[in-house]
Amino acid sequence: MIALSELKTGARGRVVSLRLPEETAARLRILGMAHGKEITLLKRSFFSRSYLISTEDGRVGLRRKTAEKIFLNALSGESGQAESAD
Repeated sequence: MIALSELKTGARGRVVSLRLPEETAARLRILGMAHGKEITLLKRSFFSRSYLISTEDGRVGLRRKTAEKIFLNALSGESGQAESAD
């Protein structure tokens, strides 16, 4: 299990846990980041301050503080630490 903030650009993962305030977690579930859902990290901003995520329901932009509290199981051996910002 890794934090979304540690996923490499282009890698996919399945949501395991949202360790966020309930209001924030509920909003993310509505946007397609519910337990068991597959997501893809499309892009990170300069210095990894924000992340663009693809879900089954569309795209979601997240701040680093939020991405650090979303935990995933990486799919297809695509885990690992991000090497650098894109």
